[in-house]
Amino acid sequence: MTDPYQPKYKWRRTKIDDNDVPTDSDWLGYDGEDIVGRIQLQPHGPMKDQWLWSGHGPYQLKRHTPHQGYEAEGREAMRKVEEYYDSLLVANRLAFSRK
Repeated sequence: MTDPYQPKYKWRRTKIDDNDVPTDSDWLGYDGEDIVGRIQLQPHGPMKDQWLWSGHGPYQLKRHTPHQGYEAEGREAMRKVEEYYDSLLVANRLAFSRK
């Protein structure tokens, strides 16, 4: 059995505003102040109990796909977001300037 993925960026429960109560089914990933992406556990429908991942990043000229998808495990959804974000940094030559 393999160990679960260990995220390299900081992940926090999503809080939209002061009235919002964060839950364990909605997370945002951060690289400093930049949002790297979001994962959400789907509560209903054909993708119920799957984690939707959406990759984000700072304003960049070169974007690519897929930038979102589904995973069975939350940690794997985090991996997908982080891999997407890292690939954006490389594609836009920001990976080395940010270190």
